[in-house]
Amino acid sequence: MDTIITFLDAMFAPYPDTPRLAEAKAELRAMMEDAYADAISAGKTHNEAVGQVITDFGNLEELAPALGILPEIRESQAAPNITAPHSAGTWGPPVVTLPEAQALAEAKRTTARTLGNGVALLVLAAAPLFALTGTAGDAGLLPMTRDEASLIGLPLTLVLVAAGVLILVRRSRAFVSVRHLLTGRFTQDPIVSAWAVRLRMEHEGPRSRALATAVGLWIISAIPLVSTGILSEMPGHRNYSSLGAALTLVLVALGLWIFLPTNWAASTHSALAEEGRPADAPEGWRSADDVIGVIASAYWPLTIIIYLVWSFTLDAWQTSWVVWPVAGVLFGGIAAVVSTTAQMRRSRGH
Repeated sequence: MDTIITFLDAMFAPYPDTPRLAEAKAELRAMMEDAYADAISAGKTHNEAVGQVITDFGNLEELAPALGILPEIRESQAAPNITAPHSAGTWGPPVVTLPEAQALAEAKRTTARTLGNGVALLVLAAAPLFALTGTAGDAGLLPMTRDEASLIGLPLTLVLVAAGVLILVRRSRAFVSVRHLLTGRFTQDPIVSAWAVRLRMEHEGPRSRALATAVGLWIISAIPLVSTGILSEMPGHRNYSSLGAALTLVLVALGLWIFLPTNWAASTHSALAEEGRPADAPEGWRSADDVIGVIASAYWPLTIIIYLVWSFTLDAWQTSWVVWPVAGVLFGGIAAVVSTTAQMRRSRGH
C-alpha cells in the first residue's frame, strides 16, 4: 500500500492543500484501497494489484468531475508554475510525471498503425523495381526490356519511399509535447515505471500473437529469394532472382505491418522504464546512449578518413569498401559492450 499512497501524494502534489482537495484526496484513497483489496481477492499478486490501481486511478483530471474538484484543478493549472515537473536536482533532468507518461502512451497508441504503414512502405519500396526488372528482358514474362522496366520501377520506388517518409514525419507531430521522453532527457520515477509495466502486461497478449505471426513471415521470407536463386542456376531456366527478392520484401513488410501496431505498449514501457536517468543515479551519471554518442562522434569520422586514405593512396576502391561492414560490426560490438556494462553497474547499484 505504500506505493499507492506515494502515488496518491504525487498526484496531488502539484495542487494547493485546500480543504476540498484534502477531502477529495481522502475519498480517492479509500477508493484505491478498495480497488486494491478487490484485486487481491481476485487472486492478483501485490504488484499486479498495485499496477491495476495505478492504471485505473492514474489520471486525476479524469477523476476530478466524479470527485467534484474539477474547478479547483482547472484553477490550479491556470496558475503559473503549478504543473511544472519537479526537478531531479540541480544537475539532473526533470522527473517524468504520470500525465506525461500517459500522453506518450496515447501518442504511441493512436499512431501505431501509422508507424506500421510507414515502415512497411519503406521496406516495400524496392519491390516494384525488383519485380519489374526481374520479369522483363531475359525473363520473358513482360514484353519490355530491363531498361524500360527500370524506368517504370524506379519512379514507383521513389513514390513509395516518399510516401513512407511523409507518413513517419506526420506521425512525429504527435510526440512534440513528449519529445524529451523519446530522447531520454528525463529522470525515471518508480510510480511511472510501475504503471508502464502494468500497461505492457495488459497488452502483451496481442503483441505476442502478432510477433509470432511476424517471425513466421520473416522466416519464410527467405524461401522466395533462395528458391529463385537456385532455380536460376539450373540449366534451361531464366534468372528470376530479382522477382524472388521482391517477394521477400513483401513478406518482410507484411510482418512489420502486422507487428508494429501491437508494439506500442511495450515501446512505451521501454521508453519510460529503461531509458532516461535512473532515480537513484549518482551525480554526473550518463546514459549508455550518451556514451555511445560520444564514441560515435569520433568513430565514424575516423572511419571515413581511413576509407579515403586507403582508397586514394593505394587506389584500392575495389577493396576499400570492406571498411564499412567491418566498421559496422565493430561499432555494434562496442555499443553492446557499453550497454551491457551500464546495465551491470545499474544492477549492482540496486
